[in-house]
Amino acid sequence: MKNNYNSEIWKEFRDNIIESDGYKCTACGKESSKTILQVHHTKYIKGRKLWEYASEDCVTLCKGCHAMEHGKIKPNYGWEYIGDEDLGGLIGECDNCGSHIRYIFHIYHEKWGALQVGTLCCDNLTDSREASNLIESVRRFESRKKNFINSMKWKSSKHFHSTKKNLFDIEIEEIDSYFCLTIHNKKSKKQYSTLELAKSSAFEAIESGKFVEYCLKNNISLPNKFKINNKL
Repeated sequence: MKNNYNSEIWKEFRDNIIESDGYKCTACGKESSKTILQVHHTKYIKGRKLWEYASEDCVTLCKGCHAMEHGKIKPNYGWEYIGDEDLGGLIGECDNCGSHIRYIFHIYHEKWGALQVGTLCCDNLTDSREASNLIESVRRFESRKKNFINSMKWKSSKHFHSTKKNLFDIEIEEIDSYFCLTIHNKKSKKQYSTLELAKSSAFEAIESGKFVEYCLKNNISLPNKFKINNKL
């Protein structure tokens, strides 16, 4: 037997649920005076009529939120952040608003699937600051790197450049057409085509903590002051 949405018994049951939820959508909060309210079954049991459910299995939703719940229109809540990537330029497009984006944030909804969106849309749909926090972190990292590269603390001669970062000695030597990087007396096997690339590599290794991890893993003594600060 098909469910009858026009039956008096369903209308009475529906009205009771809506009254229990305070005459407003439980998802977006819109009141009955501003929208059409409907009752959504959180689960369906084969053979049961619409009104043959426990009240706890039914919730009041506005027409829009009800359509989102059934995947008829794209939901504006319930999304989960699952990853991100940097395209290196404004060559991407947000699946939600269509704007050009550099940083893509992958989000997922169990009833809609996956989207690739920009910072603002990611924050709005996931109801979080996942994207904004990441962008702020990237900008802070890039700003620090720029300051390190251009620092007045670099001591330079014709083929030799040196400084300190986080108590580590950093030396960059120009050999023929490439630059060689040494951090804390550990010479990198990689050859860099420019001085800026060598400086960037030194910054990233120390800023990210990877060089500290390398030292600890290989039983390389850290600077004394560094070890003291770590114990505090």
